Amino acid sequence: MRITGRNDMASSQKMGIWWQVKDPDGYVVDEYSKWETYSTGPGSEQEFRGGSFDLDKAGTYTISIQLFMNPADEVVVDDYYGNLCTVEAVEEFAGTISRKELKYDNITGPIPVG
Repeated sequence: MRITGRNDMASSQKMGIWWQVKDPDGYVVDEYSKWETYSTGPGSEQEFRGGSFDLDKAGTYTISIQLFMNPADEVVVDDYYGNLCTVEAVEEFAGTISRKELKYDNITGPIPVG
């Protein structure tokens, strides 16, 4: 997952982030926290890249995020607590293929075409 924070201050700031993602059953599937190594200049952005996780359960995944500035006396400058996405089960199709043909340049032939 990738989240970008922007420094809207008039001076350079060091930014940090924390997030936690939970699956539809409430289990934590991803948690990440980091302070940037160097400061971000005014109007500039800092990208934070965490791990990856599978969206393998139907239902709503939630996320909690906090963006910080000033690691010596940290202040939460933005946050979000809510839905990340909803995964729906895909309808399964059952049956057989009765005709296998390939159409290419207006020529139809059985697969494989030689």
